Amino acid sequence: MRLSDMTWSEVREYLKTRDALIVPVGTCEQHGRHLPLSTDTLVADAFALRLSQATDVAIAPTLPYGVNLPCDTYTPGNAGLTFEALRSSVASLLSDWHRQGFRKFFLLTAHACAVDGFGFAHHEALKQAALPLLERGEASVYVLFPFWTDLGDLLEGQSGVGHACEVETSLALHLFPELVRTGMMSDPEPWEGVTRYEPFIAGVAQGPPGEGWQGGTGRPSLATADKGAAIFERCLEPLTQFVRDRLKGA
Repeated sequence: MRLSDMTWSEVREYLKTRDALIVPVGTCEQHGRHLPLSTDTLVADAFALRLSQATDVAIAPTLPYGVNLPCDTYTPGNAGLTFEALRSSVASLLSDWHRQGFRKFFLLTAHACAVDGFGFAHHEALKQAALPLLERGEASVYVLFPFWTDLGDLLEGQSGVGHACEVETSLALHLFPELVRTGMMSDPEPWEGVTRYEPFIAGVAQGPPGEGWQGGTGRPSLATADKGAAIFERCLEPLTQFVRDRLKGA
């Protein structure tokens, strides 16, 4: 059900029975010394695939860039879009698909970094991309974020999601273990305050990170593949139910 693997005539046949589309949005962002820059992209794509299998909704090609934290600007390999660039890009894509007959869009992202006070600017750009269609009443658009689910009871060293942390590292060990540098997997100092970004903002916003900088928060040393499988299924269930309800018109 990947749109990119289908021919245009196959998409036309799909639209005769279903007008929904899952649109995964990732990032090219540092995830500590042990996870790849594509972590958020790979996680979003994995959730999109399982969601598609459970709901028979087609998946658009994954957008591998998002709005990143300004503190990561000088981290080698890290690259992102401005708020306006992401908003306009997604708005343009939605407009094209809407013109062809798609009417329900599920924008799925595993990324939450932001700018201007460290709010959810990445999510806000996706929401604003939907406004032209929403204001005209021409389509339904939803932003899906797996980590709005409570994961506290599945974790040992954190209460929620951090960055390159126990949660993300466990998911990586479950979904793409061959890309995890387990020998570089250690807890940054200080690791307290999993939901705060101060541990890796300090000293980075003005220039390249120092030799001892790790780029994450939380307790990646406690991550396991089994924990990642449990986290994935826990987050997938409400996403699946939400999409099913919207397909029924709930």
